[in-house]
Amino acid sequence: MKKILFALAACMLASTAAMAQPMPPRHGPGYDRPHHRPHKVWVPAHREHGRFVRGHYVWR
Repeated sequence: MKKILFALAACMLASTAAMAQPMPPRHGPGYDRPHHRPHKVWVPAHREHGRFVRGHYVWR
């Protein structure tokens, strides 16, 4: 009985030690580049405020 309790306590101690570690840094498309360099993007024809707007380039 004592061995089971000791093993359970050891597992709990190991799991709490693992949870106390800081999270690894995130990597991905949004995290790698904090500042976005604007570039021209083609916007197809659409409506803005009820008016038809032809296709054009915008800086994004």
